[in-house]
Amino acid sequence: MTIQEIPIAEVLLLRQKVLWPDKDLEFVKTPKDAQGIHFGVFIDQQWVSCISLFEEENHRAEFRKFATLQTYQGKGFGSQLLRYSFQYLQQQNFKSVYCSARYEKQGFYEKFGMLAKGECYLKNGLNYIQMETNWL
Repeated sequence: MTIQEIPIAEVLLLRQKVLWPDKDLEFVKTPKDAQGIHFGVFIDQQWVSCISLFEEENHRAEFRKFATLQTYQGKGFGSQLLRYSFQYLQQQNFKSVYCSARYEKQGFYEKFGMLAKGECYLKNGLNYIQMETNWL
């Protein structure tokens, strides 16, 4: 297993396959993709997990489109990628990170010290909640 920067073309394919298999590639793009850093887990000659990190003001970062192939879920690869991403952000002097998590995944993010902020909201037919952690 290797964690490293992943080409955006591979990120988009992985996002689509895992998060929105019924949508086209345009749907999984974000307006800030060109400014982000994208990390992935490479195993068995394929990308199996990805995450995109975006810098915000005041030493704050956002991660989006965190996805792991179904056959690799529950095996710790996504957890390792999230830990790696948090360590990277801390090394870059970020003080906090947040995400919009699918509501049913809230417990997963809590294991990494993230707390729910605000109310649950509906987007694209799914329930989300903002989660955040601070490293001050």
